[in-house]
Amino acid sequence: DAYSHGWEFAPRRTSDRSSHDLGYKYQVESKPIKGTTARIFAQDTDGSGGDHSEEDARVAEELRLDVKNRAENLMIVDLLRNDLSRVCEVGSVHVPRLMHIESFTTVHQLVSTIRGVIISIEANAVDVISACFPGGSMTGAPKIRSVDILNEMEQGVSRGPYSGSLGYISLNGCMDMNIIIRTAVVTPAKGDEILKEQNCEWNVSIGCGGAITALSDSEDEYNEMLLKARAVKEAVEYWAGDTDSTGRI
Repeated sequence: DAYSHGWEFAPRRTSDRSSHDLGYKYQVESKPIKGTTARIFAQDTDGSGGDHSEEDARVAEELRLDVKNRAENLMIVDLLRNDLSRVCEVGSVHVPRLMHIESFTTVHQLVSTIRGVIISIEANAVDVISACFPGGSMTGAPKIRSVDILNEMEQGVSRGPYSGSLGYISLNGCMDMNIIIRTAVVTPAKGDEILKEQNCEWNVSIGCGGAITALSDSEDEYNEMLLKARAVKEAVEYWAGDTDSTGRI
């Protein structure tokens, strides 16, 4: 769904064996997101139920043409092309879709697609993870130095699962991994022993952020961060609505 969408790397679907019988070929695909705006009809609170399709299309086009978002997106595309080139066949890395608008229930996203090919005797899913992780859309570039700066600014406080990765690696060599964004992390409020009780108290955290560039506007960045968290936050609030006054479920 829209709130776990953020694939960074995914060797998927084996193809035919290579012409020299040197192993199976795998397509590697990455879809970084850089650029988010609210859909107009999703903000329609006047109860009119009117047709906002033209206005919704206009804001999507504004996102596609926005200089700052395009610069961020292009930076991550170049970074991922470099990362994938470390493990993919020479000449196989390409960008079939650059800065394409993908629309979801509450937001429009500016998404690019980068693809390449690996051969099973030369590289595998773990090699792709090693080459691409951590996701450049969460770190910026240059990646290693950016992570060092982030760690200093965040005073060494762990992000937990947020901005990490969740997925699977199959026995047939295929893999599908995401970047953990717009995700509620639910933990027992009083330690693991509370799980033994029928009624539990929970802590819920939602990680959200955005990229800062020289063209960033602080208020716009803050509002975009709230937008990204809104759908998950509303889902958590709906779930919490079933709790009693003590916060137990």
